[in-house]
Amino acid sequence: MSIEMLRCYDCGNEYGHIGTAPHPGRCPACDSVCVPPAGALTVVDRPFWRSANGLSKARIRAVDAHERQFVWEVAAKGSRGTLVAVEVDGVRIDARGSDRLTPLPAAIEDAIAELGVGDVETSRLGQPE
Repeated sequence: MSIEMLRCYDCGNEYGHIGTAPHPGRCPACDSVCVPPAGALTVVDRPFWRSANGLSKARIRAVDAHERQFVWEVAAKGSRGTLVAVEVDGVRIDARGSDRLTPLPAAIEDAIAELGVGDVETSRLGQPE
């Protein structure tokens, strides 16, 4: 039996999910849906904009096993990016003020890499600028 450790993006509650089925998709402490993806994550769209000066922005849209909608927003210059925000079912979490959004799911890292952004900074999240 495996234990998956999760952390709520809203309240910061850390909790474990036991079993192989996807977790319920809600925080047991505050009932928020703003928790990591449950089960398999399917990328459905990845619009990407690049300006002439090399700055770019990607919005990776995906759904989890409970059909919750996720968006990872990344700003980049060349092949280096920074996680700006995550949305869960329309609720936006600003990455600059939260250390709760890491690590990036593998499917999201792969989708961002396919756009030419191979290094996404998340280690400084939640630290003062």
